Amino acid sequence: MEYQREFFQSVKKTIMPRPVYMKETDVLGHSGSAWAAQAEIYGPNWHFDYEQNLIEIYDAGPALCFRSILPKKDKYEKEGLYLRLGMAYRTTANANANIRTLSGNHVTLPNSVDGDIYYDPNNYYWVTDDLTLNINTVFSEEKIWIQRIDWEWVSKEILYEDEAGHMDHYVHRSKEDVDRLYIPQEITTETAKEHLINLINNDDHFARRCMAMLRADQIVNSDLVTLYKDLGLD
Repeated sequence: MEYQREFFQSVKKTIMPRPVYMKETDVLGHSGSAWAAQAEIYGPNWHFDYEQNLIEIYDAGPALCFRSILPKKDKYEKEGLYLRLGMAYRTTANANANIRTLSGNHVTLPNSVDGDIYYDPNNYYWVTDDLTLNINTVFSEEKIWIQRIDWEWVSKEILYEDEAGHMDHYVHRSKEDVDRLYIPQEITTETAKEHLINLINNDDHFARRCMAMLRADQIVNSDLVTLYKDLGLD
């Protein structure tokens, strides 16, 4: 189909805010708190309660970005640690506030007139890149107050609840072992072999490609249909 184009003598320019490039922050410590009043807040229907240091939200809409005041989520990935996050909040009696959490999941918070902390269990698997809370819905005439995000670096080593009574709750580490994780490894024959063996064990497609290379002389004259079936490519 050939389009019938028209000539527009003038068209509007696109108007948008000038980009602001924020300086990257490095939040130190094993644990801490990021206050909602210090977050970047976008959208309507919110109010800063100065006396109680709370962000009051009604009718939903705002997004609270904690990216500049929380640690980077993958900072200790090599050490097998993840960022455990808990949101301190309070609601009116029937708020039934639905939020997009810092794991990217959407949950309806339990109503809590006296205040509570919601720990998102999905942070064990994922923390969003934007570190932003979105308040999706709040019942009409109801409110939610958000005070802070509590954070802590926690090991991914699992301790089941039925084991917690008689097992150590902590992973004990030495500085030497941790420092060794960050030292660039020299590429030697042994490390190259170890890397290839790990790839073969964990990547079936790579293993088939290695097998194809080893059998190159045998399969060069093979029937194409048989070859595809042998390599699992069909």
